[in-house]
Amino acid sequence: MNPIAHIFFTYSILSFIIPDTRKYLLPIIIFSIIIDIDHIPIYLKKIFTSRESIIKIPYNNTLRMPIQEPIGIIIIEMILLLLYLFGIKHIILLIASLSILIHWLIDFLTVPTCPLYPISTKEITLFYKTKKSRVKLEIILTIISVILFALTI
Repeated sequence: MNPIAHIFFTYSILSFIIPDTRKYLLPIIIFSIIIDIDHIPIYLKKIFTSRESIIKIPYNNTLRMPIQEPIGIIIIEMILLLLYLFGIKHIILLIASLSILIHWLIDFLTVPTCPLYPISTKEITLFYKTKKSRVKLEIILTIISVILFALTI
């Protein structure tokens, strides 16, 4: 899923949980896309590559880190829970925890994922089988996220 959709979906969901969500827009933006930091090399490659070469980049050519799979998310959430249990009860901790969890759930539902990583590297997809259907799904979900954001801001 693209960063805009992640940000808007996360903001929309958190607006029902956190009062005065607008005050926390920057942390929501940061934490809703932070686990996609591994995409930066791919974005840079696309920026500095000719259009003809971009077409040749394999569809599944990503550098997914283990942190984006269930075991990584569980580790992150456990660390945030421990911080909470040891007295850090700040709203930013809640925003971080929920934003990362929402990001992972959206990715799990919309992009190829390895749910049993590192035990298995088998990728699964839930709602599409081709690149064209994934692009359509992403466009639809991005439009929905923009509408939800507009309704909740």
